[in-house]
Amino acid sequence: MPKKLLLTTALLVATLVPSAAMTQEIAEVGQAPPLFALPDEQGEVHALKDYLGRPIILYFTHNMCHYCTQVIAFLKRAHADYEDTDLAIITLNVWAKDEKFIRRYKEAYGLPFSMLAGNDTELLRNYEVNYVPIIVFIGRDGTIRYLYHHYVLQTDFEKSTTEIVEGGT
Repeated sequence: MPKKLLLTTALLVATLVPSAAMTQEIAEVGQAPPLFALPDEQGEVHALKDYLGRPIILYFTHNMCHYCTQVIAFLKRAHADYEDTDLAIITLNVWAKDEKFIRRYKEAYGLPFSMLAGNDTELLRNYEVNYVPIIVFIGRDGTIRYLYHHYVLQTDFEKSTTEIVEGGT
C-alpha cells in the first residue's frame, strides 16, 4: 500500500507542479519574444535568436487563410520598401511540418522572404496561435512592440513597420 500511495503522490505532484522544461513563455508586448528554431523549405533551420538586434516581423499563417492574402501584400510592400535595411520578415506556416506546405504557399504568393515550418506545439502555445493571421513586430532592442491577433489595418501595419525599422531601440 505505501508504494501505491507514493506512486500516486509522485504522479499528482508531477501533474500539478510544472517543471522548468514545461514552463511556457507567452508572447507579450514589451517583453522579449519566445525563442524558436524551425526549418524552412530547404530544411535549413532558422533560429529567432540569430535575428535579434534587427527589426523583425513575424507572420503566422496557413495555406487556407483568406485574411492572410491581404497581409501578404503588406509584407511584400514592406520587403520592397525596406530592402536596403536589415528588416527581417519571417513567416511561419502553422500547418507545415515539412517543406511541402511551405513550398506551395511561397510559390502561390511569390514570397521573397523566409517561411518556416510552424506546426510546432511549443511555438503555437507560446504565441497563442488559435487562429491566423497573427503579426508580431519586434524592435531592435529585442522586445515585442506590437502584436496583432487576427488582422491588422494597412495604416497600423505601415506605422508599426516604420517604428521598428526607423525608430531605433
